[in-house]
Order: sequence, then C-alpha cells, then structure tokens
Amino acid sequence: MLNRRLIRIRAMQALYAYEQSRKANLLLAEDLIKETFLPDLNSMEVQDRPKLKGLTELSIKVLHEELAIEEQTEDFEAPAAVQKAVKEAKILYNNKNKQDFDQMSLRAIREADKVFVVYLKMLNLYLALAEMAQNDPSHEGKSRLSDNKLLKELAEHKEFEILSLKAEVTWKDEKDFVKEAYRKVLKDNARYLEYCSKINHTLEDEIGILKYLVKNIFLKNDLVGGYFERYHLYFSEDKETLRAMVSHTFQNYDEEYGLEVAKANEEWQERKDFLSKLFKQSIQREDELNEYILPKLKNWEYDRVADADKILMRMALVEFMEFPSIPVKVTINEIIEIAKNYSTPKSGTFMNGVLDALSKELVKSGEIRKSGRGMLDNK
Repeated sequence: MLNRRLIRIRAMQALYAYEQSRKANLLLAEDLIKETFLPDLNSMEVQDRPKLKGLTELSIKVLHEELAIEEQTEDFEAPAAVQKAVKEAKILYNNKNKQDFDQMSLRAIREADKVFVVYLKMLNLYLALAEMAQNDPSHEGKSRLSDNKLLKELAEHKEFEILSLKAEVTWKDEKDFVKEAYRKVLKDNARYLEYCSKINHTLEDEIGILKYLVKNIFLKNDLVGGYFERYHLYFSEDKETLRAMVSHTFQNYDEEYGLEVAKANEEWQERKDFLSKLFKQSIQREDELNEYILPKLKNWEYDRVADADKILMRMALVEFMEFPSIPVKVTINEIIEIAKNYSTPKSGTFMNGVLDALSKELVKSGEIRKSGRGMLDNK
C-alpha cells in the first residue's frame, strides 16, 4: 500500500487544491459584492455610478480585512449597505469553503484507496489477457499465458474474486481494449514468445513472466500504461507502489499455501487516518500554526512564500505535535524532499532552516512529545 511519503504528497496535493479553491471562492464573494452595487438599469432614478463604485471597493476592502487577507488600515464603522454586502459575501465564502473542505477530504481518501483498486484491476488484467491467449487460434507457441500456474490459481482464488466484486473491478465491459492490448502489445512480445516456446516451466519462469508484464507492459507501455493513467489520477506517482504490490503477490507464492492477495488491512487504515488528520488539521489549525511559522521567516515575506511551502510547513507542524511515533528528523527530511520536488528550487534550503528552528523551539517548550529513543533528534 502507499507509504508515508506518498501519503504526505497526497495530503499536500489535496491542501494545495483546497488553497486554490479558497482563492476561487474569494473571487465569487467579490463578484457577489460587485453584483450588489451594480447600477439598477430599471430604476427611474439617476444612478450614482461613482458612489456605487466606491461602495464596491470599500466592501471588498472590508471583506479582505475581516477575512484577515489584508491588514485593517483604520478603525471606522462601514455604511449599513456595506456591512450587509460584506455579511452576505462572507456567508457565501464560508459555505463554499466548507463544501470544498468536506469534498476534498473525502476525495483525498478515495484517491488513496484507488491504489488498491488499480492493484485489483491489474491482477484482473492478467486473467483477461490469459483468456484472450487461450482463445487465440493463431497462437503457435508450445504454451500460453493461460497455462501459467499462478494465474490458474488466481482465477480460482475466492478471496480475490470477492475483493474484485466489492471494488466493482472487471474487464468485461472493456473487452475491446483487452483484445487490442493482447494483439498489439503482448502477442508478439519477445519475452512473452520466449516464455511460450517452452512446454514445462519452472516456478521461477512462471513468476518471472508475470513480473516482467507488470514492470514493462502494465506500467511502461504507451497503450496499457496510458489506460491506467486515465483510470487513476496519481498513476505516475503510484507506479512503484503498484509494481511492488503486484510483484510481491507473485513473488511470495507458496506451493503449500498458494497465492496471498493484498488486502486493505489495519496498517492501511492507519495510513488513511494519517492522511485525514494531516489534511484536516493543516486547515482547521491554520491560524494557530501560522503563529509558530511567521516569527521564523526572518527576511522572508509571508506573502512571497510559495503556497506549497506554506502548506508543507503547516503539515510538518501537525506531524511534530500530533504523531508521537514519527521521529522529528524523519518529518523534516520527508518534507524537505517533497519541497524539492513539488515547490521552488530554493524550497529545500528554505524549509530546512525554518523547520529546524521550529522543531528546536517546540522541543524546548515541550509542545513536541515523542515516544522512543532518538525521536526528538533532528540532526
């Protein structure tokens, strides 16, 4: 299943999407204010356009101040019309943000769960291709994919069948694609033809061809890999995880106990809980977390810090304070690596300095509590 690094990346991507939606929701709130003060073209009275423009600009400024997007420049009581417009705009803004928070929280979990679904989809593709090979009248080899001992067991594996049914995984409605993949990709593949040239296969042969197919065809071939890229949003990032899951299924085959298909177990539930908590607390505790971050920025202006860096710093703080089993240095190293790959060229160095300072301060104040030897060491 997904390791913690990929879970962190999922959380960062979901938080980044939420940040962009929040900016879009602010524009919607501003548009509502603009609509409120549009000239009434049906009115018999002369419309004071400069006044309406002024009320619009003032309302947007007050909205920004109340949402803490910009600092309040002076203390005054806004006109009643402005107060009403701002109140309605804030209601719209907050409601939209709440909807997006709920939807993106669920979507992040669904996309993480999708890795297991893709795993089942790949195992089912072996069986679909084996069936195609079995029914190929033009096949001239001494054996076929359908003769593979492990695939025969997989086809009879009741637990795998139940998991596939629950996940609604099948290729029955995509037979044209399976036929195309068999004809264009598998049938004349040199490694597959070598496998088919033998009648008797060792267990190593049986496992070897299956591992070859997932690595070189399911993950790399333009036709088959392209299908999975469309099927799963994060397929490119999850390739190594999927290769390991599929290969592990066959590599660990036991003559006595047979195949063991991966299941969504307690460890996977723990990973999903980790993802959910990272996402939710990074948003719900944003103001509190920023109070820790801002003093450590020194010569950096917060508004000029990349959105991804802001998100990753909040995620790191949540990990520091909420996950006692994860060492501080692991959190820092993982966040820095993600920053290097997903943010700006200078983000790694920037994040290292800020997170090092934050961790030392929080350890000293007792706000980071870790269990186990070496858990607090960030060296």
